Amino acid sequence: MECRWDVNGSADFCSEEVEIIYSAIHSTISEIGDKSFGWQGRDVKSHVIKIWLDLLKSMLTEAQWSSNKSVPTLDEYMTTAYVSFASGPIVLPALYFVWPKLSDEVAGHPELLNLFKVMSTCGRLLNDWRSFKRETEEGKLNAVSLYMIHSGGALTEEEAIEHFKGLIDSQRRHLLQLVLQEKDSIIPRPCKDLFWNLIKILHTFYMKDDGFTSNEMISVAKAILNEPISLDEL
Repeated sequence: MECRWDVNGSADFCSEEVEIIYSAIHSTISEIGDKSFGWQGRDVKSHVIKIWLDLLKSMLTEAQWSSNKSVPTLDEYMTTAYVSFASGPIVLPALYFVWPKLSDEVAGHPELLNLFKVMSTCGRLLNDWRSFKRETEEGKLNAVSLYMIHSGGALTEEEAIEHFKGLIDSQRRHLLQLVLQEKDSIIPRPCKDLFWNLIKILHTFYMKDDGFTSNEMISVAKAILNEPISLDEL
């Protein structure tokens, strides 16, 4: 897949929608690069670009599976799905705004990449568990439906969900171990805490249902954005 960072105008886009999305991502990455320079003393924009590129590649893979009506194995799906969960552009650039400074070596170190993978895997499984019924109705594959498909009909929906609830608990425990690990760890604790804080947010987000389509969650978000805060209520 050919990827270009700088383009010359509307002629380079296949639609107005693509141009709008590209413009938003481009300006966001540029702003992060400019602001992080003051904290890091170096240009980290190329790393942020790669984070977004990895996300877009994973989403393209899933789109091709859907278009071709492919049924990947669960391992194939998870290798892509923990990236397409899209926590990368949220948590990884934020590491550059946490003290101490993050060197290129640390930013690409296997320990940090493993923290990201475990956290994102847990988040993806939470999402797939809570959105299973909706995505099944929409004809989309997720971890739960794939697990049932590859069981050859040997598993009920309830059994599959219980399996993934166990995996979610295991991934969360594993992440906590990585965060608390001190021996042979080179990742600063404030950076590791970002991964733990995000997984706590995700557990809250998916506590009752699929947070993306929850009317209660949407109402709270709208209230925060649109309703003025009364000082008398504080």
